[in-house]
Amino acid sequence: MASTLTYTVFSLGEAQLHQLHTALGKMFVMGEVAVELFQESPTAFLQELRRGKYVRSTSNDRDILHTIAELQLPVESTASAAGVTLLTSATVELLLSDKRRLELIQPFKLALLKLSSQEAARLMAAGEYDLALPVALDAVQQGQLLFKPSPALQLFPLYLLAAQANLGLRRSKQCEDFLALASWLSMKEPTLTSNVMKSQLSRLYGQLYAFQGKHAEALHAFAEDIYYCSMEYGPEDVRTSLGYYNMGKVFQSRGVGAEKVDACNDQVVRIWSAKLCQVVLGVVQGADGRMESVEPSELPVGRLQLMEVVDMLLDICRCRQAVVGTHEGVGDAHFVTALALIQLEERERAQEEVDMATRLFSEDDVARLKLLDMARIMINALR
Repeated sequence: MASTLTYTVFSLGEAQLHQLHTALGKMFVMGEVAVELFQESPTAFLQELRRGKYVRSTSNDRDILHTIAELQLPVESTASAAGVTLLTSATVELLLSDKRRLELIQPFKLALLKLSSQEAARLMAAGEYDLALPVALDAVQQGQLLFKPSPALQLFPLYLLAAQANLGLRRSKQCEDFLALASWLSMKEPTLTSNVMKSQLSRLYGQLYAFQGKHAEALHAFAEDIYYCSMEYGPEDVRTSLGYYNMGKVFQSRGVGAEKVDACNDQVVRIWSAKLCQVVLGVVQGADGRMESVEPSELPVGRLQLMEVVDMLLDICRCRQAVVGTHEGVGDAHFVTALALIQLEERERAQEEVDMATRLFSEDDVARLKLLDMARIMINALR
């Protein structure tokens, strides 16, 4: 049975194209290119391609044909017998140039660059750094060609992607080289470098220094990350919390005492508890310490980022368990982890975390037990 291929949709002005992820690579359907970009019939356009000797592929793959039919994309009249014609991005770009659609070349390149960047970020979020690195390096190369002759600040996030991918593969020298390029761009355009960009740069430097065992430099970099995030989002925002977690990991590596580690982790748990109670349970803690009902809000992070947050919270659970054993602080960490898993709709894992928290909270702790009851209601609603 044929399956639907993964595909990406992006717009070029009023035109819309689908890039299919095939065994041949990421390909465009020639018929859609003909109609959407050049307002020509697919069959006539194919003849023109043959005369111009443009690079193309023909496929009878069932999954490709099924996906094209499902998306109702136009194809040439000979497709059912000879197969459907597919084009690479390089061929599409050449056609735009040859057929004088010059106004679409830059948007087309920008769209491809954006897709490469997103794919690299997605692969790294999944921990697949070996696959992410070539995609990130290709994005850097695309960007350098796109924004020449002089280096532009648009290259900043691409350099960070390449730095992160190299760091994930423990290639510290290559990581440092890309961070130096990003740092140079930020110094070159200080007024255009946002607090978010400064935060991202500081965070990666902190992670690099932590990997190299340069603990003092790592702590300084993570402190800068917290500062810039606080300037942009506020000190109590969930996006600021990662800096506290990273500082705690450095303190833990230095073996300087559990108090500093726990203080950093407390900040992370407290920040995420407040936000997830609001998002998942629809409650906030009032000035008198009582929980008040509010309208649920949205999280400022996506699903992939929230999955990383779950890993961070579970690490805090393990860290606290090792230091203090059975303690309500460990229960708080399990409770917050449960809320994050409810938000991800991972019912069984959320239930396990609620059960762990229940065993650690005192029977007299009415406030915490009430929150656990609310979490159970939300878990049951996921059935």
